[in-house]
Order: sequence, then C-alpha cells, then structure tokens
Amino acid sequence: MIFPLVIALALLTGNQPQNRAPFRLEPGEFRYLQVNVRQVPSEVDGRFEVIAGSPSVHIELLEMGEFRRFDRGREHDTMALTPTGQSGEFRRIIDVRGQYAVVVENARNSAPATVLLRVQTNLNPGADVAGMLSPTRRLTVIMVSFAFFFVTVAWSGRKLVRAMRAAH
Repeated sequence: MIFPLVIALALLTGNQPQNRAPFRLEPGEFRYLQVNVRQVPSEVDGRFEVIAGSPSVHIELLEMGEFRRFDRGREHDTMALTPTGQSGEFRRIIDVRGQYAVVVENARNSAPATVLLRVQTNLNPGADVAGMLSPTRRLTVIMVSFAFFFVTVAWSGRKLVRAMRAAH
C-alpha cells in the first residue's frame, strides 16, 4: 500500500532522477540514456564524474534523430555538451516533446574510465528560468516606466526654473 503512494508522490513532484551505478568505458566507447519528454517545457540536467581512470569523458544531449547519426559515426547536432574532463554538467530546457538521448563518451586515445552518470528531468523548471511577460503586462511596465520618467523630468525642470528665476 505504501509503495504505490511513494510512486504517486514521486510522479507528482515532477522530478525524475535517473541515477545509475558507476560503469566502465573503454577508449572510444559510449553509452546512452534515453529521456522521454512528454510535457513541455521540461529541463534536462545531466552530470557525470570520472571516479577512476582517465579524465577524458564528456556528455551530450541529442535528439533521437541526431543520436542515430552519432551512432553511425556521422556529423550530428548537439543540444548541450560538456567539456572533456574529470567531471561536467549541463542544464537544458526542452520545448519540444519527444525522445532524447544523454550520451556519455570516452575519448578514443585515452585510458579506460569508470564513470558515474546522473540525469534528472524537471517538469516545472520554475523560478530559475526567466519567462516572458504577456503583452498586456509588458505594456503596463512600459507605461509606468514612462510615467515615472516624465514625472521626474517635470519635477526636476520645475526646480531648475525656480532656481534660475531666484538667481536673477
């Protein structure tokens, strides 16, 4: 009874962590984790850490069509990419529903590496993502700003004119 409640509670929070046990990557080897985005906007947060071996690993986020190109060794477009190293992370907002792949790859001319990969999706990016104002609110902000500006100019001009008349 409690187990279904825990699953329902986890689904309601919107966060879907996908932590894996450390794994070994041989030189030139890669692994991927498929991420299904059903609700937009969603944020994909990918992190890796090399816990043993060569610091020659990177991760990238690809649409599934681009992943197929990557898998065949072809040129591909990357949505997010970390520098090659001991650790790295990316955060990317996804605006289109679909399937994506987080790929972790070890460089070809390097030693084997043991990697810990963490991928998390957030269905409500929320406060740390800037949003656009609606046209009505945008107009309101502009009008209030202009009003404040013109009141300040008029008040300053009035004070300046008084000071100039008093000087004569």
